[in-house]
Amino acid sequence: MRQYRLFVLVTLSLIGANTYAGYEEDIAAIQKNMPISVKKVIERQVACNHWAGEEPYDAERAKEIEKAVNQLKCSTLEQDEAKLIKKYKARTDVKEAINQAKAYF
Repeated sequence: MRQYRLFVLVTLSLIGANTYAGYEEDIAAIQKNMPISVKKVIERQVACNHWAGEEPYDAERAKEIEKAVNQLKCSTLEQDEAKLIKKYKARTDVKEAINQAKAYF
């Protein structure tokens, strides 16, 4: 978990210091009162959104993007979100938070 959090922080630091400060506040607001499993998926979603928007301008950058996407398990994110929405079906705030994270970036 610690390595994952470090990875997310490094990923987001690539965006820029000013944007990162705003990111922390935005994500904290989305994650407020969420179960830990939902908080983790929100972090993944935002990081996956970031990497999906990155330009693979050369082979090295393409590998960096691919590595990040694989580490974050972006390909299973929709399934993981669906499981959480089902698990917390009585909590409409969970679905709303996940949707907010999908729209972030």
